[in-house]
Amino acid sequence: MANKTLEQILNVSSATGPFGKGDAVLEQTLRDFIQLQSTTIAVGTQIVGVRTVSWLSFTWYTGAEGSFTYPLDDNAVVDPTKIGTKNYSVKLEKGQGRCVFLDSTLLRGETWENMNRQQMAIIQGRADLIDNHILSKLMLGAGQSLAATAVWGAGGADEEKDILDGMDLIFANARVTGNEPLALVLPASARSQMMNTRLYTNILQSLQERLNTMISLEVFYTRYYDTGKALGKDALLLIKGAQTA
Repeated sequence: MANKTLEQILNVSSATGPFGKGDAVLEQTLRDFIQLQSTTIAVGTQIVGVRTVSWLSFTWYTGAEGSFTYPLDDNAVVDPTKIGTKNYSVKLEKGQGRCVFLDSTLLRGETWENMNRQQMAIIQGRADLIDNHILSKLMLGAGQSLAATAVWGAGGADEEKDILDGMDLIFANARVTGNEPLALVLPASARSQMMNTRLYTNILQSLQERLNTMISLEVFYTRYYDTGKALGKDALLLIKGAQTA
């Protein structure tokens, strides 16, 4: 087994019994890998998180408000609090990506090479679709907005102030403690502004390094910006997680 290639290991000959053919084993392996890898490299899934569910549609309820009495006499008992809830309806939708390997591919002995290249194309395509969907929903649901001092990289722009002002809006309006780490999603074209080194209090740092030490900021870059795409001309600052995102 140690001297066999991955293709030889996966290309199992079917025996009598409830087992699939060798190609079926390989197909299922590729499907599992495509689903796992595309979810891993997507930006959106790193921000809001994903989980596997066994329902096509469901409603998720979360507590939104309640009351707590303090201080209280030793023998006093308060009435039960009324917990206000909010609910979010979720409906799963089908997506599909397909590729076909011709018999000539098998005859040339190029099966694994071709499968590897084609599956990577599907992985990237699925990850792009996930990102565009999640980022579009986050932009539509953003509760606060803030105009930048100027277009980043242009004269008069203060990228650090823009991010810190955005942070203040989040902590002033969201149901958070004010100590959570932040996530920033930027157009890929803004990467140079975040990585360009400057002198901060006699220390040469990039803006991304400086903000990470100051406010624990994690930066993500996406190609889904500009007209007609998820981010448009904007950036997205948030606290990661299903509730705050």
